[in-house]
Amino acid sequence: MADYKDMIKGTINKVVGKVKDVAENGAVREVIDNGVDKAKAYSKIAKLNIQMNGVSEELKRVYTEIGKLYYQQQKDSPEGCFAPLFAQADELTQNIMDISDEIKDMKAESDDDCDIDVEICDFEDIVDATENDGSDEPRD
Repeated sequence: MADYKDMIKGTINKVVGKVKDVAENGAVREVIDNGVDKAKAYSKIAKLNIQMNGVSEELKRVYTEIGKLYYQQQKDSPEGCFAPLFAQADELTQNIMDISDEIKDMKAESDDDCDIDVEICDFEDIVDATENDGSDEPRD
C-alpha cells in the first residue's frame, strides 16, 4: 500500500507544480482579468441601455406633447394626411365622454339606492356560526 501512497503523493505534487507554473506565468491572472473586463463591459452596457430607454421615453413624451399642441391648434381645419387622424381622435374623444357619462349615471343611481347594511364581526364568530349551522348540536 505504501507504493500507492507514494504514487498518489507524486501525482498530487506534479499537479500542484503545474498549477504553480500556470499561476506564475500569469495565465490564470489573464483569464481573471479578461473575466473582470467583460463583467465591467456588460455592466456598462446595461447602464447605457437603461439610460437609453429613459431618453426614449422622454422623447415619446415630447412627441406626444407636440402632437397634442398641433391637434389643438389645427383641430378645426386639419390638412392632408392629418384629416383622418383628427377624425379618429374626435371619435375616440367622444367615446371617452360617452363612457364617462355612463359611469356618472351608474354612480348616481347606486348612490340613491344605498340601503345596504354591512355588519363587521370577528372571523372566529363567523366560523363558529357556520360550524353550528352544519351540526345538530351547538359547539363551544
